[in-house]
Amino acid sequence: MENIGELVPFMGMAIPIAIVWIVFYYDGQIKEQFHVTLQKLIASGQELTPELLASVPGYKPGKRIKDDIRTGVIVSGIGIGIAVFGEVGIRSEEVVGMGLLVACIGLGFLAYGIYNKKNSKSN
Repeated sequence: MENIGELVPFMGMAIPIAIVWIVFYYDGQIKEQFHVTLQKLIASGQELTPELLASVPGYKPGKRIKDDIRTGVIVSGIGIGIAVFGEVGIRSEEVVGMGLLVACIGLGFLAYGIYNKKNSKSN
C-alpha cells in the first residue's frame, strides 16, 4: 500500500479503456444476436416485414433526423448553465468564459437551424 500513488495514473488510463471495451463488447453481442435471429427467420422462410424486424431483439430503428434548432437550444442552455455556475457558484472568470463559448456554439447551431428551415421552405 506504499505505492498507491502510482496506481492513480494507471487507473486513470485503464478505467476509460475498460468502459469503452465493455460498451463495444455488449454492442457486438446485441448485433450478433440480431443477425442470428435474422438468419433463422430467413431460413424458416418467413416474410421480413418492418413490424417483424422491429420485434427482433437488437433491432435499432433508423437514425433520427438531425434537428439543429433543438441542438442549438440544448447546447446554449448548457453553456448558460456553465456560465452561471462559474459566476455564482465558484466565482471563476475562466469557467464563465468557457460557458459563454459553449453558449455561442449553441447560438451558432440555432442560427444555422433557423437559416436551413427558412431555405428549405423556399425551395
